This record gives sequence, C-alpha cells and structure tokens, in this order.
Amino acid sequence: MMKRLAIAAVILAAAAGIQVSEGSQDTVLGSPKLRIEWAEFKKLYDQQQVVVVDVRDGASYDAGHIPGARSIPLDAIPRRASELKKLKKPIVLYCA
Repeated sequence: MMKRLAIAAVILAAAAGIQVSEGSQDTVLGSPKLRIEWAEFKKLYDQQQVVVVDVRDGASYDAGHIPGARSIPLDAIPRRASELKKLKKPIVLYCA
C-alpha cells in the first residue's frame, strides 16, 4: 500500500508541475515537495486555487468529504492523472 501511495504522490506531483526524479528523496511521502501545511492548504482552498481529491472508496466519500473534493479512488489515480494535469492547479490528495 505504501508503494501505491508513493506512486500516486509522484504522479500527482508531476501533474502539479513539481519536478521529481525516480528514486530521489523527493519521491518519499515525507518530502516537503509532496506535502502542504494546513495553513497554506486552507488559503489555497478558500481561493479555489487547488484541486482537492479524496482517494478513499466511494462509500467513504459518500459518508462525508471536503466540500468540492473530487472522488478518485487511489487505484484510479494513475489512469486519471492526465485529467487532473489539465486543470493546471496544484493537486491535494487526502484519505481521512
């Protein structure tokens, strides 16, 4: 599961225009390039400057989600990365 999360994070980072190198420190989930602080997220979210993606299953999304978040289950991220890239905004994933 951790490998899939790392792959999704790398794909989405690339879609958001962040340069990542395979095997580099930037592909580690804890990398600052793949994370966003709450205050920065809130600012960008309030200004509608980010795409928010809920990567949980459909039932979890239906039970409650961040308003405006797109539901894209984690295993669908690789197939939908090009769709997200076309939005030309930073992409924020969440799973809780």
